Amino acid sequence: MPVTRRFFLGLGGGAAAAGITYLITTTPPWWWAVGLTVAVFIWFGELILDLVIP
Repeated sequence: MPVTRRFFLGLGGGAAAAGITYLITTTPPWWWAVGLTVAVFIWFGELILDLVIP
């Protein structure tokens, strides 16, 4: 997958996860943490899978 496509997919997925978390709890550290975690997993997921599954 191209880098820019993965970036925007991570950005959208992180924003969606943060938005859903914000609906559940409005405590800022939680929805920020969830959004960033989802975005990082999408951005670096291919690299993580290459390291875990040789």
